[in-house]
Amino acid sequence: MTKRNNKEIEIETGSKKNQRTLPRKRREINIEETNQLLLDMNTRQKHNESEKEVIVEEDVRDKSEEEEEEEEEEDDDDNDKLGAAKTIPDPFQFCTKLDICNWLVKNPEILRLANEMNESSYVVSSKNTEDKIRLWDESVKCLFLRVRNPSSEALDDLVVKIFRFKIYTSEARGYLDKTRKSLTDFRNKFNQNILNLVREYKEIRKSRGTTGNLSQKEIKDYVDENVVQKLLNRQLAAVNILELTNNGGMDTLVEFVKEAVRVSWDGKNLPGIKELDTMTKNIIIPSRSGSDIVNTLKQVRSYKII
Repeated sequence: MTKRNNKEIEIETGSKKNQRTLPRKRREINIEETNQLLLDMNTRQKHNESEKEVIVEEDVRDKSEEEEEEEEEEDDDDNDKLGAAKTIPDPFQFCTKLDICNWLVKNPEILRLANEMNESSYVVSSKNTEDKIRLWDESVKCLFLRVRNPSSEALDDLVVKIFRFKIYTSEARGYLDKTRKSLTDFRNKFNQNILNLVREYKEIRKSRGTTGNLSQKEIKDYVDENVVQKLLNRQLAAVNILELTNNGGMDTLVEFVKEAVRVSWDGKNLPGIKELDTMTKNIIIPSRSGSDIVNTLKQVRSYKII
């Protein structure tokens, strides 16, 4: 009985030991597996962040001269890529475009700010271009008041000062063409307005019963500052009229229009109108914007007017 009991006790004790031992072993195995799993995850994470590839060659063999040359070319490509990577900000230097996009998705406030900055830069660029075009339009009108047939040097100078283009570029040539077209349009309308003014005054003289040649007194009485402002209203809209009057420029324009009526009394006289550039080429035209670019141009008048 005693022995049986002892055996039974040993068996029970042994079974209890086994029950206690098995869970401990399981716990030890789980901890090891967990540590290994965490280690593997950490390794993969570092691998993804650096995006470095390690190439292990199992077979090591001697390289020929051609292989060495290919290797040098690959090294040059790697150096080029490394140089390009330096242009990327440090926080994103080892990130792919997809990584950056995913990061932006997780940080929508940064993405929103970037979009706003991009839109604002476009608006600023567009606004600067519009400002330059307005300045160009103002300057062409002011230039017309000085000379109707400016020199090529003056037109080049005008475009360069406003748009900062190199004169040989296609952009500069485009604005030069637009400038010439605008001046041609201004000249045609001015000449036609002078002919209309002559015709109107001839009707007035006819109603009065006045005959004979046009006298200087008649021109002086008929053409005054109001007539000039009406005749040149398109160009004068770009001018500071008060300053133009104070510096004597308006008086010169009045005399210019009087002479234009006189030389056109017997009909269209384009050469005579062109010669009148000498009357106005030296006047100061104050622009409304205050830029006064036209007053800084050199050689505004052509040496030979055709």
